[in-house]
Amino acid sequence: MFKRCGVLIQPYADARFVSRLLTSALAWLLVLFSIASLVEPLAGRLAMALLMPVLLLGSLLVLLCVACMLYAPLAWLWAALGSSGASIVRVSNALWIERAGDRSSFPLLSLTSARLSSCGDEVALKTDDGDVIRVRVEDSADAERLLGAIAAGRERGTWSVRLHDDVAPPLRRRLFVGVAALVSLICWSVLDPDVALSLGVVTGASAWALAALLREGAAPRVLVAGSDGLSLRDDAGERFIPYACIERIDETALGVALGLAGGEEVLLTIVPPQLLRDPSETGLSMVLAERRREHLLALLRERSGRGAPEAGRAGALLERRGLAAPAWRAALRRLVDEAGADYRTAKLTREQAYAVLEDGGAPAELRIGAALALSSSRDDHTAERLRIAAEGCASRDVRLAIEQAAEGEVDDWTLERALSSSCAGQVAHALPSTAPAA
Repeated sequence: MFKRCGVLIQPYADARFVSRLLTSALAWLLVLFSIASLVEPLAGRLAMALLMPVLLLGSLLVLLCVACMLYAPLAWLWAALGSSGASIVRVSNALWIERAGDRSSFPLLSLTSARLSSCGDEVALKTDDGDVIRVRVEDSADAERLLGAIAAGRERGTWSVRLHDDVAPPLRRRLFVGVAALVSLICWSVLDPDVALSLGVVTGASAWALAALLREGAAPRVLVAGSDGLSLRDDAGERFIPYACIERIDETALGVALGLAGGEEVLLTIVPPQLLRDPSETGLSMVLAERRREHLLALLRERSGRGAPEAGRAGALLERRGLAAPAWRAALRRLVDEAGADYRTAKLTREQAYAVLEDGGAPAELRIGAALALSSSRDDHTAERLRIAAEGCASRDVRLAIEQAAEGEVDDWTLERALSSSCAGQVAHALPSTAPAA
């Protein structure tokens, strides 16, 4: 927590959204006008019937444009003025700005840029959607302390960072727009100018839509580090890498290189490559990115290659051994049921079950089994430890299985998904495993 200080929040994200909406509405109005210009001379008597939907849609777009044109200047003015006041700045699972009667939060993953004012008394944090948070500090040491807290902050038991690719932007959109312009020029030489222009606009809009559908790498890639391993995520799916599969950890200029069992190498680019190409952005933004890289290195070196002693001792009792889910669940509950225990029955103490459950290096089957064994207890302490263990899982499938096991039920499909995702080198969904070399 940082002491009470002056904070200015500038919500530029809303203003940018309104401006993009206005631009899109105007573009589609131009497309509709071009379509109408092409259809009218060709349709003859049916022109009005065919153009009626176009006219209705155009009317709605005109109303939207008028509303955006009236609201956009107000949104930009409101963002520029912002809302300021004495606040308490706290970093936990998010960046919290607390004022009298007001509380705002910003996800740590969204904070991608930071700058220190020329006077050295203000840090400007920028989110990936455009919002700016200006925090007054006493000196640069306070600014770096704030960035360090942001870099190490956790959300729901896991630590996340955005990954970057050092590749040139795809040329597809430019290529398609160039083809559209070429079509317009060709049509201009053989058709009337208004028809040629209309064809060019329609072709350009089609090219833009196709390029938007085919663009690659637009969705952000995210690395999630949990107690059990690393999860690489994007819109295509997830790849889970257990810590036990990591044999080598090397620091690179822009991130971390992991050597996995079997010889595969995974490159994680934490420092945005554009920071090195843009001198105006290499201030606190670079400090924030480097702190995140240092924190990832510390996590990896702490958790990779560690053993699972409790899992080894309790594994024989927690293993499924081919049992059906109901039979396995019943057998696990008997393990920690102290009533009826005798010297001839192997038992599992609650502390042993807790140790396996909270050991991220233990096999997923044993951790899920420990959760099932503990689920018979409904006390608040056990429920809280089960919740924390589930939230600390980087693997979505293992997290879901432990959450279900905490309720005393886990279906076969969820169990098989969790077990397969925890195996070395297996991918839940297709996801590129390497980023370009730094």
